[in-house]
Amino acid sequence: MRLLMSIAEMGSGGAETLVADLAASLVADGHRVCVASDVGWRARRLEEAGIDHLRVPMRVPGTRRLATASAKVARWSVRARPDLVHAHNVRATLTGRLGTLATGRPPVLSTVHGLAPGDYAPAVRVLQRWSDLVVAVSGSVAADLVLHGLPEERVRVVPNAVPVPVLPSRAAARLSLGLARDEQVALCVARLVPPKRQDLLVGAWARRRSGTLLVVGDGPERERLDRLVGRLGLRDRVRLLGTRSDVPALLAASDVAVVASDREGLSMAALESLAAGVPLVASNVGGLGELAGAAELVDPGEVEALHDGLVAVLDDPARARRLVERGRELVAQRYSVAAMRADYLRLYADLGVGPGVGPGVGPGAGS
Repeated sequence: MRLLMSIAEMGSGGAETLVADLAASLVADGHRVCVASDVGWRARRLEEAGIDHLRVPMRVPGTRRLATASAKVARWSVRARPDLVHAHNVRATLTGRLGTLATGRPPVLSTVHGLAPGDYAPAVRVLQRWSDLVVAVSGSVAADLVLHGLPEERVRVVPNAVPVPVLPSRAAARLSLGLARDEQVALCVARLVPPKRQDLLVGAWARRRSGTLLVVGDGPERERLDRLVGRLGLRDRVRLLGTRSDVPALLAASDVAVVASDREGLSMAALESLAAGVPLVASNVGGLGELAGAAELVDPGEVEALHDGLVAVLDDPARARRLVERGRELVAQRYSVAAMRADYLRLYADLGVGPGVGPGVGPGAGS
């Protein structure tokens, strides 16, 4: 099978993690995969792993950039003749479809990783026309797509997945970060954008008398967040680490992971913490609600609720152990890379492409 995966960029986000894991898994099975995306540290990792990467300008929206990106994909497509386009979110769907119109119109499978409430209606209009089948990463995302007009029969749910990470020892990880052996450490891995609500987390952390909060990620909220840290007198207890590629070491050093978002499809950072055996405190929004029993779920948008969730995990070791045990079970049962790969291969086959199907272009574009 010859597969084109398209995604806006290959940085630190959850969609990017999924693409990297799925691409590597498919290549290991003998399929040919090319990832079309803009810049990002994961793009370099793909190339280092021997996975083809086509750089296209998709990170920033705009009709001119869409035209440029589609033209670049078209030139590649004429040579490579992909059997299928697997696009991640709406801009990548447009780029993948327009870029392959001249090469037999291979089917387009679009995975939606979660959208802002106001973006669902325009997204559905694009998906209706340009995608053959749509995958939602959680039941809540699927429900929102259907609510905004996407026919239910064109939507499938394939949960995000995460490999079980190989972690360094806790002592080694803490030593590398200059953390004391006995201090409590919380970790938040997310882009610094308004919906991720790191401001709430910093406010909740200010209510604790000790411990270190590690905030991993970058984005337009960094300056505002830095000012908040200074205003609350937390410069010695909150570290804004920027973009990092050593998340397993950070997880090994942490006592709790936190996702404080106002909205989520299904956070890869949340799943990574469960797979790593780190107890999770998370807002009860979107697909995160499906982690009930494996995470300490709290009401979104409230500093007090987030603080209480941290207290429940950090100050009750028995509760933390129960969450860790259930989290690992849940990842093995529902969020494994093997299960995700099998689900996607079945969908590829439904579109007329994949093992046992032979090369083909499947059905045409949606109406």
